[in-house]
This record gives sequence, structure tokens and C-alpha cells, in this order.
Amino acid sequence: MPYRIQPDLKKINNMLNILGKIDLPKIDPRPEEFRELLEGKMRGIKQEVNEFYEYEFLDDAAKVKMEGADLEADNKFVAERERTWAGEHHQSVDEWRKGRDKNPATITEMAVTLILHKWLGEDFVIARACSYDDYKYGVDNVLIDKKTGVAVCGFDEVLGFTGDDGGEKKDKKIKDAILNGGSSLKYGATIEDAKLKRRDLRSMPTFCLSLSKKELINLLVDLKSSNTKTENEKNVILKLVASLGNQNEEAKKIASNNFLKKNLEKFAGSLEIIKNIINQ
Repeated sequence: MPYRIQPDLKKINNMLNILGKIDLPKIDPRPEEFRELLEGKMRGIKQEVNEFYEYEFLDDAAKVKMEGADLEADNKFVAERERTWAGEHHQSVDEWRKGRDKNPATITEMAVTLILHKWLGEDFVIARACSYDDYKYGVDNVLIDKKTGVAVCGFDEVLGFTGDDGGEKKDKKIKDAILNGGSSLKYGATIEDAKLKRRDLRSMPTFCLSLSKKELINLLVDLKSSNTKTENEKNVILKLVASLGNQNEEAKKIASNNFLKKNLEKFAGSLEIIKNIINQ
């Protein structure tokens, strides 16, 4: 019979005991793992806003629904953009859309929409911009003051990498938008007589809301585990509000469009209301 090496069971057990004492590094969940949760929350925002105003304003993704005389042409614009981007990635449009839906940038947009709605929804309508306005004007969200009826600003979310919150992207985006006279939304709205009224928006202040990947993950964990407001959420939203205040002050220094200047002043008032809501 061939010679067989007998394992030293005592040594193996000792090794296993040693390994059992080693703390393996904790692996953070990936942002895309929260996609289904966030998509369900977007449907909840849609239902809440549409039922309150008795008007089909938002779709299942909490995006402003496109409608009107230019709908066919604007849908064509959206389709052409998506075909171009899909081609650049050597994908079909369907493959590109599936990748987009799992992209951390999309997860960030939904997470920010949800936290703003959770904390400010009693006083503001927070809607995701439709694909046309997102692709054409680079606006992810619009914030509408329920009391004044004014669409006070737009947001463009930025997700940074490890240890970075996308600050350089943020600075360039906000400066370019302000120097160009503010942002536009073809499918926007205001509130008149307690009713949502569709209208295009011009010279609208748009600011970037930046999160690091670590901040995003911590926020997503909170949003999944609790329907109540958490201290971590408060810290995140306070950071975002502080950034908005700084961006608004910088924007007022370089803005030359008179309509934009007036809207920046209006937003300063809304920002004070937001601060009071958070600190209640």
C-alpha cells in the first residue's frame, strides 16, 4: 500500500481556533442592494403627492409625468439620447437602462429624494425631474414650497468616491449653471390655490447635493431599518443644508441675470424655513 500522510488533527484544531479569533473586515453593502427598497419608497411618494393634490403629477419613480403638445417630440429626444449613450457603452438600450437603474448615481438620487421628502415633505413637494429635463438641463429634483407655491430650486446630486463627496464636480456644476442664468425645467410646476399647476420654469437656482459613498451607505442602512427620523439622517441633511447655504451665497456673487438674482433671494428665505424644520 502507498504511504499516506496522516493529518495532525491537534494542529488543525489549533489553527481553526486561532482563525476564529480573527475579526474579519466588515464589508459594506453595495448601493444597488437597496434599489428595490428605494423604488418602493418612490411609489409611496408618488401616491402621497398625487392623492394630496388629486392630480397625476408624479409617476411610479416619483418623477414629474410628461404631458402636453410636445410629448411625442420630447419622448423622441429622450429615446435618441438613450440610444446614443447605450451605443457608447456597446449595449442595447434595454441593457443600458438596466445598468442605469443599478448605478450608484441613480441610487443616490432616489436616496436624496427620499430623505428630503421624509424631513421636508409637509412643507415642500420634492419631485424628481422627468427624463427630458434631466437629460436636457441636468436637473435631478425640483423643490416646490407648498405655502408660497414657488418652485424655489433644483438639485443635481453628486456621488463622490471613498473619502470624497464630489466637491470638485459640485463647484463646477453650480458655477456653470449660475453663469448661464440658472436652470430651466420644461416640465415643472407651481402651486396656486392649493393646486399643482404645470408650467415651465426659467432662471431657477440649481444646486448640487453631494454625498460620499460612505455617507450614502450609512444613509441607506438607516432608511431601510427605520421609518422614523434618525440622528444620522439629521446630520446628513444638516450637511446638505449648510452646503446649500454656501452655494447660494457664492451664486449671488456671480449671478448677472436679474430673474435669477431674485430667485436666489427667495431661496434664501426658503432655506431658513428648512433649517427651522430640521431643528424642531
